[in-house]
Amino acid sequence: MRYLCFILIVLFLNACSEENPAVVERSWGEMKGLESLVGNMSDTSYSHVLNMPPRLNALGEEVPIALYEGKYLWAEYAASWCKTCQRQAPQVRQVQARYSSDVNFITIMTGKSTAYNDHATVQTAKEWARRHQLDPQHVLSARLWYKTIPEHRLFSPEGHTLFVHVGYLDAWQISDIIQYYKKDYEAYKTYGTYADWMH
Repeated sequence: MRYLCFILIVLFLNACSEENPAVVERSWGEMKGLESLVGNMSDTSYSHVLNMPPRLNALGEEVPIALYEGKYLWAEYAASWCKTCQRQAPQVRQVQARYSSDVNFITIMTGKSTAYNDHATVQTAKEWARRHQLDPQHVLSARLWYKTIPEHRLFSPEGHTLFVHVGYLDAWQISDIIQYYKKDYEAYKTYGTYADWMH
């Protein structure tokens, strides 16, 4: 019994850690070209997509990325053929319920299949939103069939790319990541303090 209590205490302390989530390493170093964007406090371009044409959401409405400025943004890239993405969607939805007051959550559908150039459509986004009980306004279609998924990105309210990760994340990991980077970013905005991951 004492041994079980000890394990539970250790797990609880690890879950409440204020440090960078040890189980989630920023993977942008493996993704060519992102080194200059992630953590760059001089860049406010949403990774250079603000000037791209608006994407269509699951309702067929045009959604410019600039619409999400002013709040933190968690962007999840997914595809309907991706089994990991299907497991991922409920985890993101769970975190969204907790942070919706100051974080926008969007899902960007990248492709209909693994076939060459088989990009996601409005119908792809609509089916994904229905299947995973997501707000269709925040499920977008994109011509990104080639993208490695699932991918996650966290942006500041001003558009700084704070975090990028490729792979599955549990709800508690996503929550830890948002808390960690928000805390450092708020300190930067309020006091001008640079965290280790900023440049």
